[in-house]
Amino acid sequence: MKTLVIGAGIAGLAAAQDLQKAKHQVTVLEAQHRVGGRIHTERSFAAVPIELGAEFIHSSQVPTYPLPQQFGLRTIHFNQQEDTLVRLPDGSLRTIAEVGCEQRGYNNIRLVDWPEAKGEESLAEYLNRNQLCGQRVPYKLQEYISDFDHPRRLSAQAALEFLYDKSAEEGDYRILDGYD
Repeated sequence: MKTLVIGAGIAGLAAAQDLQKAKHQVTVLEAQHRVGGRIHTERSFAAVPIELGAEFIHSSQVPTYPLPQQFGLRTIHFNQQEDTLVRLPDGSLRTIAEVGCEQRGYNNIRLVDWPEAKGEESLAEYLNRNQLCGQRVPYKLQEYISDFDHPRRLSAQAALEFLYDKSAEEGDYRILDGYD
């Protein structure tokens, strides 16, 4: 069977790989001059790879976590919320976690009493019902959406369990030699 995959981002490449394993003759069509989609590593700018797109593997709980080890790639672990500093307009430095909590008026995003999900409500329905959009969406839920799928296809209950899950606090992983 012949199959055409549109797009050579991570999803398209994964689909092509699965189809090949299922004995399909696969052609991948990509509009860009490179593969990778959101993954875009720039190597001409500095002595180290600079990530212009996707940069992190968010915890050991995501589907991409085993891939660096499978392909012999070196990673470094860090807690992005605690280790990454941002400079505020007044010149002070704060961690991403501090800024996120301050903007929302919380001391700790995980200690907030978030409303319960209703039945089989999608994450999109939950966010809409609770008027959570833009900067009001908790950082860890933004990560969850980025790592797993579109909010319309995600369970609000599962997302809230992720938000409160202490193992999700483990931090992120960066591929040292470039995500590409």
